[in-house]
Amino acid sequence: MPRLALNSLFFVALFAGAACTPEPPMPPTTPTPPAAPPAPPSARPTILGADASPIDFERISRFPEPGLQIPRVVGFSPDGKVVTYLQSETQGAEMALFGFDLATQKASVLVRASDLHKQDRPLSREEELRRERQRQRTSGITGYAWAKRANVMLIPQGGDLFVRDAGGVVTRLTESTEPAIDPQLSADGSKIAFVRKGELAMIDVTTKKETALTHGAPEGVTRGLSDFIGQEELDEPSGLFWSPTGDHVLYLEVDERAVDTVPVMGFRHGKPDLMQQRYPRAGQKNPTVKPGILDIKTKKTTWLDVPPGDRYFGRFKFLPDGKSLVFQSLTRDQKTLSVLRADVATGAVKELWSETSPTWVMYEDVHPLDRSPTLLATTIAGGHVHLETRDAATGKRLAELTHGDWDVHEVAGIDEEKGLVYFLGTMTSKVEVHLYSVPVGGGAIEKLTTDRGVHSVVMSRDGKGWVDVHSASDRMPRAVVHGAAAAVLGELAIPREADIDKLGIRPPKIVSVQSKLGDTLYGEILEPRKMEAGKRYPVIVMVYGGPGVQLVRDEWAPHLLWQHLADRGFVVFQLDNHGSAGRGPAFEAPIYKRMGEIELQDQLTGLDYLKTLPFVDTDRAGIYGHSYGGFMAALAMFAAPDRFKVGVSGSPVTEWSLYDTGYTERYMSTPAENPTGYAASDLATKAKNLRGKLFLIHAMMDENVHFENSAHLIDALVEAEKKFDLFVFPGERHGYRNPAARKYAMMRVVDYFVDNL
Repeated sequence: MPRLALNSLFFVALFAGAACTPEPPMPPTTPTPPAAPPAPPSARPTILGADASPIDFERISRFPEPGLQIPRVVGFSPDGKVVTYLQSETQGAEMALFGFDLATQKASVLVRASDLHKQDRPLSREEELRRERQRQRTSGITGYAWAKRANVMLIPQGGDLFVRDAGGVVTRLTESTEPAIDPQLSADGSKIAFVRKGELAMIDVTTKKETALTHGAPEGVTRGLSDFIGQEELDEPSGLFWSPTGDHVLYLEVDERAVDTVPVMGFRHGKPDLMQQRYPRAGQKNPTVKPGILDIKTKKTTWLDVPPGDRYFGRFKFLPDGKSLVFQSLTRDQKTLSVLRADVATGAVKELWSETSPTWVMYEDVHPLDRSPTLLATTIAGGHVHLETRDAATGKRLAELTHGDWDVHEVAGIDEEKGLVYFLGTMTSKVEVHLYSVPVGGGAIEKLTTDRGVHSVVMSRDGKGWVDVHSASDRMPRAVVHGAAAAVLGELAIPREADIDKLGIRPPKIVSVQSKLGDTLYGEILEPRKMEAGKRYPVIVMVYGGPGVQLVRDEWAPHLLWQHLADRGFVVFQLDNHGSAGRGPAFEAPIYKRMGEIELQDQLTGLDYLKTLPFVDTDRAGIYGHSYGGFMAALAMFAAPDRFKVGVSGSPVTEWSLYDTGYTERYMSTPAENPTGYAASDLATKAKNLRGKLFLIHAMMDENVHFENSAHLIDALVEAEKKFDLFVFPGERHGYRNPAARKYAMMRVVDYFVDNL
């Protein structure tokens, strides 16, 4: 569920500077006390018509938003001469593969989808669902991968496999009615492993000979694919991994036969569409997952001797010699994480170290170094995510690299020759992300980015070159290519819409609010474009509220829906409550076992802040959210009916026992272990409290938050004889793919607020 917030963008720029002293975070905005009395009718401005905004619904629904046609899936060729990336040639959603030559500093199109298939092929069910898991909204060339040690590139397209060699020649390897799923290229570029019809297979790049590596799996068992929880909740999209020597493949065998089946029924192209989905609900059975190492020559699998019990497995990484690998195991309650080392020949497993928490722990970011028997890893220290090194053989901690009241977001790269680790983090500000370096053995941290805002970086494998993409709330993204010694080699062009100035996009103001728990919450506010003195304007709270997502950051985010609403006379507000990502585990932990309670408390604190502003009419407050945000919007209408007049709830979880194990049990434990928490967050028990106007929107074919959730709430609203409004998309899933559906949804949402606030 966390990946639902798709507008978040990570950015980076490098600067060789002096040792860094943390800069103070953005100063809090001081509220203006006391709160103004209720606005008389004369102080209530008229909401303007749609023609008051230059941003129409067609543009709101079109992907991507202005300025966000950034390079995607950036990578470096193994020889370090070319930067590759995906971008649209037409400023739309169809991607082509580009290459930026570091010598000539020129970019050109390398491959288009039309070069591979002359006409679009419909996605198989497997491919469609994987795209849903990965929140992939683009078309055309949607992915590619370089071999680690050869200038060979894999390009999956339409269920088939293509390779591009060092000379730029593209060769088609497969042509089958059964798609090749999750293809992975070996380090030397000679072989590709993939899954076809639930079994692991391999194809030789030179001869095009396809070989079955496994066979005989019964119905309900797959080999080489990660399961639903791995893909949706644990950020583990792949279920197969090559050894660096190319003689072994680690793969997952997933047995879903004991998992409950949920029918997903919808209508597409005038026909019914029924899918029986294996979906593990909170407290119910999970699939059984077994990791095994397959010997390519003998086709024999050695199963890893994993710890007993109901567990999740992930983050598989072979050590450089290919003789062993490290991976991680989470107990089902997600309170204990073990980092394990496995012997490739025997399957023997030993624990290197473990982490525990009274709430929950997550997979760590572990990187084996090439030149020493050392693991670079993230860890939890003082309620924040930090970096350390450990011995790869024993797991003994070698050095603590970072510490403090801030968080490491990710490791960007490692330059082992210089002995430097590059990472992205929030040492400078809670609402910015910058690039830093620190010696592998520990020492002074150096801040490498200078521009205010959010930075993202993709580094070459040796850490010598990088591409940085950076922006701020008032500055559109730039993508700068760096070479050795931080030399700027050029920029990857980011198209600017011809009419972007006509749209009148304004950055929201970042504000801070003191929470009832004593710490600072960050929010964003976009005021109406035209305000009259003495008038007080209705406010719409945009909410997500769930864990795993940080929305309030100093980055370019056009928020076209916000802009449209503000043009018409609404104040728009968003707040990152406790539980949100980016602030460390201590900031997330208060929601444990009571989802919705602390989050709503924080959102109401945000509403209290708005009440102090002389131009905001909090008696005319609305709230809108999708997914977890849909849960929050409906909860606000039921649990704070005196605070919100109008709510729009999209695809809400309404009863957490209906949602999946991996996500729900992490934050709520099981229904049997936490009956009070589940009962308190069941929206159906609160439906009788509805006073304002509620609009439910849900897609029938949603396979993430099933329509059953809205059905559960609808029954309760009917029983309580409460009036509400409902709209159903018969052929959409959790994220609306059809542009017409996205446009219609936005029209209905805006009209609902206009008509009822």
